[in-house]
Amino acid sequence: MNLTKLTSAILLGAALLTGTVACSKQDNSTAQTSQTTSHKSTAAKSSDSSQTNDSSTETTNSVKTEIGKIKLTQQEAIDKFHSQFSGKQIKSIDLSLEGKQYVYEIEGFDDTHEYSAEINAETGHASSVHSERLDHDDRNEQALNLDGIISRDEASVIAEEHAHGTSQEWKLDQEHGKTYWDVEVVKGRQSTEVKIDAHSKKILEIEHDD
Repeated sequence: MNLTKLTSAILLGAALLTGTVACSKQDNSTAQTSQTTSHKSTAAKSSDSSQTNDSSTETTNSVKTEIGKIKLTQQEAIDKFHSQFSGKQIKSIDLSLEGKQYVYEIEGFDDTHEYSAEINAETGHASSVHSERLDHDDRNEQALNLDGIISRDEASVIAEEHAHGTSQEWKLDQEHGKTYWDVEVVKGRQSTEVKIDAHSKKILEIEHDD
């Protein structure tokens, strides 16, 4: 009788030990699987982050390369406009990237007509020279006040302080008699427009476009 009880106890102990070992192996396997999944997830996130950074760097370098092709100053572009339309007042000056080249688009007016011309910022060649009669509602146009305004480079520095990235396009315009810079700053696929008072340097508006 005692022998039978002893044998049963030994068998029960062995079974418990086997179960414990099995559970331990299963726990270790689960832990290893979890660690492997975690490592893969971390690697994937790191890869995505690296690709995003590479894309941002590539965009920045591309923009800087194109900016380096801007040979014509703003005043020289205005002079080119006036050679087409002598004595006309300036309404707005836009410097934007068209394809792989920068182009000034200048708009002007007088009492009866409005005028526009596109001027290649690298070669100085004028194109899309156009004029048409002013609509009755447009005969109260106001000219840009260019006296004492900050330069495009100064506007770029201010814009980049408030929207991290590289300034890519610029527009000099006016509203309610106030002349302002509208600067587009890009970083990767993100674009931010910063509106700056061209005289006081005050930030008027910041608009994000993801």
